[in-house]
Amino acid sequence: MGNTFLNLALLIIFHFSMPTFSMKLTTILTDQSALLALKDHVIHDPENVLTTNWSASSPVCNWFGVSCGSRHRRVTALDLTGLGLVGTLPPHLGNLSFLSLLYITNNSFYGRLPAQLSNLHRLKYLSFGNNYFGGEIPSWLGSLIELRRLFLYQNNFKGVIPFSLGYLSKLEFLTLFENRISGSIPSSIFNISTLQNIYLSYNMLSGSIPSGPHELLSLELIDFSSNNLSGHIPKDMFDHLPNLKELYLSVNLLSGRIPASLFKCKELQMLSLSYNQMEGSLPIEIGNLSMLQYIYIGRNHFEGKIPKQIGNLTLLVDFDCSYSNFTGEYIRKN
Repeated sequence: MGNTFLNLALLIIFHFSMPTFSMKLTTILTDQSALLALKDHVIHDPENVLTTNWSASSPVCNWFGVSCGSRHRRVTALDLTGLGLVGTLPPHLGNLSFLSLLYITNNSFYGRLPAQLSNLHRLKYLSFGNNYFGGEIPSWLGSLIELRRLFLYQNNFKGVIPFSLGYLSKLEFLTLFENRISGSIPSSIFNISTLQNIYLSYNMLSGSIPSGPHELLSLELIDFSSNNLSGHIPKDMFDHLPNLKELYLSVNLLSGRIPASLFKCKELQMLSLSYNQMEGSLPIEIGNLSMLQYIYIGRNHFEGKIPKQIGNLTLLVDFDCSYSNFTGEYIRKN
């Protein structure tokens, strides 16, 4: 009886260990298969990098642009930046379940982003910048909750910015400039407390600028320039941005006055509001922004005297208020 029980126990252990071994073997092969599928979807490889280097006869972790984790020996990073590759992304890339970095910047990939990429739950760094991807920015990007950096700049994305991007609670860089994105800027973006830089310039965004109710202590740069944004800058927008260093709102349709809350941004170095329809005077409180180096407020409807307090800005390099209705002159103090 004892031997029978022991044999039965060993059989059970063996039975449950087989799928585990098979799963590990399959997972390793799946990484290889996913990358070979990408190779098959590349129709032009000018430097023959994938053609000569990506082969099933050599270990995946030795392939060009591929990095593996030391613990599991799984593919954790894929960086094919600047190889001049032309092609599309296969859905198989969604099987790289240990991937934390995916960079294919500066190539000529086109088409839509496959929905299977939503399976990459470990992904922290994603860059598809400077390619020819099109379609709408997929809402499933909001499910990649480990993302720190999202670079989709210089593509052909259209449609709106998904509200779901506001769910990326660890996001630091959001870079969407030079696309064909329209609609309004979702307020959810200003709920991301970790955000450091937002680049949305050179799109077709419209509507008003949202402001968030929470302190964004990490946010240092906002670039909404060269869009069709309208309305007033929210009065309380800068109440929550104490460490803002660079603000680019030029070339829009903004109106109204410079909000007083802006002068709470003691770290501000760049202020660009030119080519809008803003009005009113330049408040004397601008002299309190001692870190300012560049002020671009020309091509608006500002009026009144240039406040003498600007002369107190010892770090100021350039002050452009051309084609406005200011009187007086800017006198810099030594």
